[in-house]
Amino acid sequence: THRKATSSNQVGSPLQGRLSEILVKSGDSVEKDAPLFVIEAMKMETTVVSPRAGKISDVSLEAGTMVQTDDLVVAFAE
Repeated sequence: THRKATSSNQVGSPLQGRLSEILVKSGDSVEKDAPLFVIEAMKMETTVVSPRAGKISDVSLEAGTMVQTDDLVVAFAE
């Protein structure tokens, strides 16, 4: 079981599946709607985009990890 995204500074998986690709790393600055990571579920890929502009403080999981809905993947600096 992974930590859950519980604040507006955290981005979790929108669905259950495999974290197929992580497109950012800690320290990256991103714009709103920039792609953060890709979830593969039932042979379809879903790209998760940034809800806001900011600096990435942490990437919690590695590509290939199986995730559940709301599992924490990316956190922003405050």
